[in-house]
Amino acid sequence: WWDPENRTEKLKHYGTRYWDQKGKEVTENLRGDNSRVIMDRAIPFIQSSVKSDKPFFSVIWFHTPHLPVVAGPQYTALYKGESKYKQHYYGCITAMDEQVGRLRTELRAMGVAQNTLVAFCSDNGPEGQANSAPGVAGHLSGRKRSLLEGGIRVPGLIEWPGKVRPGNTDIPAVTSDYLPTILDLIGAEQTDKRPLDGISLVPLFKGKMKERGQPIGFQSAGQVALISDRYKIYGSGGRKKEQKLTLPKLKLFDLKKDPSEKNDLAVQHPDLIKKMTATLEQWRKSCRHSDTGGDYKD
Repeated sequence: WWDPENRTEKLKHYGTRYWDQKGKEVTENLRGDNSRVIMDRAIPFIQSSVKSDKPFFSVIWFHTPHLPVVAGPQYTALYKGESKYKQHYYGCITAMDEQVGRLRTELRAMGVAQNTLVAFCSDNGPEGQANSAPGVAGHLSGRKRSLLEGGIRVPGLIEWPGKVRPGNTDIPAVTSDYLPTILDLIGAEQTDKRPLDGISLVPLFKGKMKERGQPIGFQSAGQVALISDRYKIYGSGGRKKEQKLTLPKLKLFDLKKDPSEKNDLAVQHPDLIKKMTATLEQWRKSCRHSDTGGDYKD
């Protein structure tokens, strides 16, 4: 397994790099848990901004728990009864959790936690085969690379003590919502008229959003999906024809009652399938226009 190698003469570069905000490769302070290495860069930037009384925006991309997972001995020891794979997997997540806690502690220590929005989410569901990989999607169908809920439904957490009250929401959201939400928060307008897939979640923060209204579209490797506030259409096996993906046969799921996607309701609701398919095709047409540069011309 990927146990850390302490004999430097045996080390081989994996191919990854770290860069600073100016695009210069970073070569110092790279030993040890990478969540700590990454947070070591973010916190000084935040501290400097607070000291200068400047608003700040920081995006912190953790590697964990993307493969390869390598946890230090203090973290693997916490899971010594598990297999090597699980020791490293769980250890890396514990180390990341520690760094998220470190960030939140620092924000409180600097006196800016009340007015700082912290968002946390994953990019996709668990990697690997369900019968061997440590990551689990629970009762959800599918895993990474699937557009079933196990591949795309991930935890999304927002903390903003001065503005957002604790609680849960069943309104679907997506990372495409970050941009319009941030523009809304800082009172900025979009600089061009290109279409955005996301919406502002500020009304949700204020308790004024009862439903999303705008559906969320996905397409990947012959799969398509469209998610509304309640229903989802999904299909797999589409084929490319003249740069255009033909739609596969679509299934319909009621995500409110059936988030595990066990019951296909397509036969019972043909009109809903027809309506959502038309919306999906309109979205895919917009994607093709963007893919060919149509939304990025001066």
